[in-house]
Amino acid sequence: MQNHSQVSPPPPRRWLQGGSVARALLGGLFALGLVAGCERIAFYSTGRPPPDSNEGSTTASSSSGGSSGDPTGGMGTVTRATLIDAIATCNLELLDTFQKAAQELSTAAAKAQTDPQARAEAQAAWSKTIDLWQRAEPFQFGPGGPTNTPGGQGLRDTLYSWPLVSRCLVEQNIVSKAYEAADFGTTALINMRGLAAAEYLLFYTGTDNACNPASAINTSGSWAALSADELASRKAAYASSVSSGIAAMAGKLLGAWRPGEGDFDTQFRNAGKSGSAYTTEQMALNAVSDAMFHVEIHVKDQKLARPLGILDCANATCPEAVESRFAGRSRVHVRNNLVGFRMLMSGCKDGEGVGFDDVLTALGATALAEKMSADVNGAIAAADAVPSDDLAQALAQNPESVKQLHDAVKRITDSLKTEFVTVLDLELPQTVEGDND
Repeated sequence: MQNHSQVSPPPPRRWLQGGSVARALLGGLFALGLVAGCERIAFYSTGRPPPDSNEGSTTASSSSGGSSGDPTGGMGTVTRATLIDAIATCNLELLDTFQKAAQELSTAAAKAQTDPQARAEAQAAWSKTIDLWQRAEPFQFGPGGPTNTPGGQGLRDTLYSWPLVSRCLVEQNIVSKAYEAADFGTTALINMRGLAAAEYLLFYTGTDNACNPASAINTSGSWAALSADELASRKAAYASSVSSGIAAMAGKLLGAWRPGEGDFDTQFRNAGKSGSAYTTEQMALNAVSDAMFHVEIHVKDQKLARPLGILDCANATCPEAVESRFAGRSRVHVRNNLVGFRMLMSGCKDGEGVGFDDVLTALGATALAEKMSADVNGAIAAADAVPSDDLAQALAQNPESVKQLHDAVKRITDSLKTEFVTVLDLELPQTVEGDND
């Protein structure tokens, strides 16, 4: 493979002046073998300004979205800056609402620790909190994103580590009472705390454990020595500890974004300007695009394809691989992931704001914008059509409904990793490159 470090960039082009320009550019790069399979070449990932020195002022007319037919609130144009501002506002509102719900969970779990009759209230608070978090999952860029991304602090996993979970580790902590440490909820291994651990502690009433018979809690008899009442009491105390940690980490994530605190919001809105973690606006949008691939990697593959037996499953189906095994909300989680994706694709407030569909329309790719918006709504409808909130039950009772949901999500991701990134001149995440599924 040739060394691409000496390859000159393509001629300057306007990002929002016609989809044919972006398609022609990408087509030329594919023909030269400079995209897919070699080094990732993109102006926004090099640290250099893009060839278009006026990227922030490039505009295009749009007539899609918005209750008044104008998604820009009277501006009449869509720019990269317009979209970035809309995403930033949406993100802050969502994280603020999530943080408030997390605080309610912490309060409810603390109450349930001393009053077993309040457990149902804590369960309802957990459901409200996880529903909001599932909507926020496709927003994992900036502080919520991985530490190897611009501004990334890896805060997502401290709140919800699924699919990295370990019931056995949680049960070992029940025996050892490690959860009694004051900082346990914010410093313990991520698969010992967070919303996934809280789900098990608040919803599972069984007295068995998932550890190997050779595990110390079984060979020593320390687990068996716990009465049902003592086990329930320790689970409630553990749930209160991790719920307090969830509230703290939710506050940390919100604070990392909020103006006047960490203020990554300003860095994101000021992409391409001095002081921002994003050297160009295109780089910021690519970070958002990468986060949107949650619907491909986590939703389509891990939450649906694996339980269906399509991927990484040695049996006809693998119902044990479903998310939310204790609260039985795996279908609801998928639906909320799709709602979160729609907030980015079509705009917040049920698509009334500025979203990527408005940019696609501005580029002349109206058909693609309409198709992807319709496909997202179709996938949400398919989720609603699954007859049980627990996908494991749905697999047993009506597997075709789960398959139809998978296929509906796949229609979104097929467009996301082909026409969407091509028209918008975005890079695929490295975890998706070469994936033709």
